[in-house]
Amino acid sequence: MAYAPLPVEKMQHWATVIRERGLVDFVIPLLDVLPMWGFVGGQILWMVAPFFGESAIAPIAEALEQPEMIRQFQRYLLEGEA
Repeated sequence: MAYAPLPVEKMQHWATVIRERGLVDFVIPLLDVLPMWGFVGGQILWMVAPFFGESAIAPIAEALEQPEMIRQFQRYLLEGEA
């Protein structure tokens, strides 16, 4: 089954929340490493999806498996820093 990608509005919302809480310096290095481990994390989320609801987990799992989405999220985080 194909799922819609993580909406831009959702990524922007989470970027704003992370900035407001002062976690950008912590999150950016994690996002740098995530593309190497994103596929594994996505697969783990797919395994637990039946327990938490696929509609909630699927967009996150797909985002982890797509390095461009991770880079886009980094850009949203850094936009507010400038």
